[in-house]
Amino acid sequence: MILDSNSVIQRNSGLVSSNLDGETVMMSIEDGDYFGLDPVGSRIWELIENPISIANLIAALMVEFEVSKSDCESDTLEFLNQLNEKRLLIIESK
Repeated sequence: MILDSNSVIQRNSGLVSSNLDGETVMMSIEDGDYFGLDPVGSRIWELIENPISIANLIAALMVEFEVSKSDCESDTLEFLNQLNEKRLLIIESK
């Protein structure tokens, strides 16, 4: 499924995650895969704990970080697509 600003997403609950000094580390219980996120990725992971539209996620990130809307949209969508490819997201049907 292709993600866009209208997509509603949340993180996959099949992961164990922990915050270590501002960075999130996660492990897939199902696959045993390990993932690490930088501080911005960690903040996105926090914000998608509950269902949120990508448009609202981008708006929240723009309030917290000094970034243009176009950069925020492209970077966020690229990151979310990477998470989706690794089956770390749940995407609600439109």
